[in-house]
Amino acid sequence: MATFTQFLTFFPDFLLKLLVAIVCGGLIGIERERKGKAAGLQTNILICLGAALYMVISEYISRATGQPSDPGRVAAQVVTGIGFIGAGTIIQ
Repeated sequence: MATFTQFLTFFPDFLLKLLVAIVCGGLIGIERERKGKAAGLQTNILICLGAALYMVISEYISRATGQPSDPGRVAAQVVTGIGFIGAGTIIQ
């Protein structure tokens, strides 16, 4: 139960980070749609939201367990995933 109360104190920050990710992804997506490129608004919002969600959850788990952990390990995997998405876009 203590982790749920911790989550409630973390929740406004959680929502703010996800909202910023949606706005940033939306701005990138709008710019790409205006130029007529693939991966427009919805795709970029989902990519940014997914990356932010993984990072926020990694940070939350690190805080909730109270044990030393490295949220940067998740960040490295997110960067790798974004790299594969970028490579797929370049190939197309």
